[in-house]
Amino acid sequence: MAQLIMKLAGGVLAIAWWAMQSATPQADLVLLNGRVLTVDDRFRVAAALAVRDGRFVAIGSNEDVRPHIGAATRVIDGRGRTVVPGLIDTHVHALDVAEAEVAQPFQNLQSIDALQAWIRGARSGQPSTRPARSGQGDEWIWTPRVYPTRLREHRFPTRAELDAAAPDRPVAVDGAYAFVLNSTALRAAGITRDSADPPGGAIVKDAAGEPTGLLRNVGSLLARFRPRSGSVSLDMLEQIHRQYLAAGITSVIERGATLDGYKSYEELRRADRLRVRATVTIRIPRADDAAEVERFIGGLAFRPNSGDDWLKVGPLKIVADGGILIGTSFMRQPYGLSARQLYAVDDPRYRGFLSLTPQQIASAIAIGHRLGWQMVVHVTGDAGVDVVLDAIEAAEKAQPATDRRHTLLHAYFVNPETAARAARLGVLVDTQPAWHYKDADALADGLGRERLTHFIGLRTWREAGVEVAINTDHMFGLDRNEALNPFNPFLTMYSATTRRTEGGRVIGGTEAVSRQEALRMMTSMAARFSFDEKNRGSIETGKLGDFVVLSDHFLTVPAEKLRAIRADLTVVSGRVAFERQ
Repeated sequence: MAQLIMKLAGGVLAIAWWAMQSATPQADLVLLNGRVLTVDDRFRVAAALAVRDGRFVAIGSNEDVRPHIGAATRVIDGRGRTVVPGLIDTHVHALDVAEAEVAQPFQNLQSIDALQAWIRGARSGQPSTRPARSGQGDEWIWTPRVYPTRLREHRFPTRAELDAAAPDRPVAVDGAYAFVLNSTALRAAGITRDSADPPGGAIVKDAAGEPTGLLRNVGSLLARFRPRSGSVSLDMLEQIHRQYLAAGITSVIERGATLDGYKSYEELRRADRLRVRATVTIRIPRADDAAEVERFIGGLAFRPNSGDDWLKVGPLKIVADGGILIGTSFMRQPYGLSARQLYAVDDPRYRGFLSLTPQQIASAIAIGHRLGWQMVVHVTGDAGVDVVLDAIEAAEKAQPATDRRHTLLHAYFVNPETAARAARLGVLVDTQPAWHYKDADALADGLGRERLTHFIGLRTWREAGVEVAINTDHMFGLDRNEALNPFNPFLTMYSATTRRTEGGRVIGGTEAVSRQEALRMMTSMAARFSFDEKNRGSIETGKLGDFVVLSDHFLTVPAEKLRAIRADLTVVSGRVAFERQ
């Protein structure tokens, strides 16, 4: 009798197990035996997850998830490795990388000697250094982008040093918001002692009134001499996106596309070759003219956030000031004479520049806000941030709107009052900790260590309640660590959590955040910058099945090994998009 009861009980259990299996939809992919950092509201840790039809359907213990395994399910053994949500880089310039790499593969020049050698190679026509040619730029030599903070000498090259490398060819050293020209280039551009400074910029002159070759915020003066292909290679753009996947990045915000750039993303999507999820920021081409801003925005063929889970329209962008790496950020306090070598600044009153007038900034933001758009503004200096917050506050006052999420791009110099004001206005901050790693040593010497205490001050922003996304600002080069701005997300999070520079100094250690907070800034909080927090950024049922299996334990690995973490496996929509061999 006892044996009969045992057999009946076993049969009931088998039927119940079979019924549970039949009632549980089979997953397309299951991961077991992992250490899954869900990055949900409670930062819960699980062991397993399941994805079906591109979305998470189960997260929990191995026992919770095993019922989702069917005959066609791919099962991944996590082997105790850390699993995180797909990383979100909210600031890349993949379109610019694609165009630049086809024209002239990036070389990371780290000294003036190396820069001169590159120029000599370009002058002699060596294939590895031959500059791209088009239109009036045929004879010009444009160097790869360099910053004085990253040159061994911690200064701009001089006109004489460029003349020595190429006396008979126009040479322009590209520093983004600053350029250095040799004598031949100055003559070709018609820049003389009598040339007036353009609006928002400066032609630097020596004591005798002669141009030194250094130009600040004057890119428009040289545009006609600059070779641009005008097109983007879809093959190269796809290759860059594959590099992002290999780094663990599954979603990006392209931070400054033209309308043609957006069309390149559409072409990639139509061809089923878009490998990462992309939100595309559209740059307003004539932000200095209110009528043109109105015309441009009113004529857009799409609405804010239109698109799908793979590609959508993002915010509109304007540029308010320059960059701190080349000394054109608009600052509250003068740079000071300690900045003389780094930036070639002789004026003790020098504070940098606005690229637009305060009224132009206010008009562009007000128009975009009124027409329903999220506005993002490139602004690096603290005085520039003041002007932008003034504009956002005025726009909100004129036409109140809820949850518009206007965003400061960079905003490197923060104080508690500014942070509190940004929080009150609902303004977000998109910033790059790896610039602290790469540049804080030189900046501390040039601007003073005290001013660098709160440089990229993540803790100050967060304690005020400002939502922050940390990212890479990738714009040149294809190597995650050797690109001009490294797109290694674990270097970004290393810098955010240690405040240790490339030179080994800890500068402004009180601004460090926890590893959990840094991870949020590249996942769940980052998702809010594109209004995607209900769809991605954490490992929760119903959200997109994007996740990364890491080579080391993110929360416990020694600090100096954090930046060396690699993606072993990157999964997008439940499909393996990258697997490290």
